[in-house]
Amino acid sequence: MKPLTITILILLFSVSIGFANQPLAKALSSSSKKQVIPPGTVLFEEGLYVDMTEITNFSWLEYMYWNKNKYGTASEAYKAALPDTTVWQNTNPLFEQMYLRHPAFHNYPVVGVSYEQALKFCAWRSDRVNELLFAKKNKFEYHFYKTDSTFCEIPQICSYRLPTEKEWEKFAAAPFSKKVIRKQKDNAIYNVKGTAITDKKGNETNDVTASVHSFWPNNYGMYQVVGNVAEMVSEKGIAKGGSWFHTIQESAISTSIPYSASAGWLGFRCVCEVKK
Repeated sequence: MKPLTITILILLFSVSIGFANQPLAKALSSSSKKQVIPPGTVLFEEGLYVDMTEITNFSWLEYMYWNKNKYGTASEAYKAALPDTTVWQNTNPLFEQMYLRHPAFHNYPVVGVSYEQALKFCAWRSDRVNELLFAKKNKFEYHFYKTDSTFCEIPQICSYRLPTEKEWEKFAAAPFSKKVIRKQKDNAIYNVKGTAITDKKGNETNDVTASVHSFWPNNYGMYQVVGNVAEMVSEKGIAKGGSWFHTIQESAISTSIPYSASAGWLGFRCVCEVKK
């Protein structure tokens, strides 16, 4: 089994699998009082969760691998899931070959993704998480790369999507803790243009993006809402938060950054609505 299939993507699932079959009727009628917390998210307000980080290359590779296994490399579904790696041609040609697939960049934000691709990823993620929650709750055997008729009528508990512009501005305004502000008063808090990124040894690096867990989380536990990559919102053609390509002024929370195509500075994070 290849390494990508072993973990089943921590961002998406973060729970183990391996269940025995039960009749569908019994499964559909069963209920649970446990609160559902979508994997990889933090609670923002009642019924709405936000990803802790931007969607990573590893997350996207898992999405590509699922489509490859289900539909084949020649399929339109698989081809439609491929990011545009040529977005690096004028910035860092080496990244064009390495950034998406090299293990060193697995925890970096995916770029080169269009608005339509982001929407499809959100829908795919919703399906996979709901399948797994259903299987876990009802003790079905769950095969990540196979479609089972058992899952045709599963309850849609988790629904991932892009945040609206207003939602994004609201959770982006969450402050940093006083401890972070005090400790980092002379250092960069955001990965934006003109900010030197420093590695663990204190050496300045020339990476344009940074690992999604770099810098510091806000009080909600969300990393790099501002900076690193600008984040798409549900309103097509609008990104928020700026990136390594933008100055701190351009990255202001209230600023809307227009885009018409995928770019090396453009990514996204999901929000998830959870039904009771």
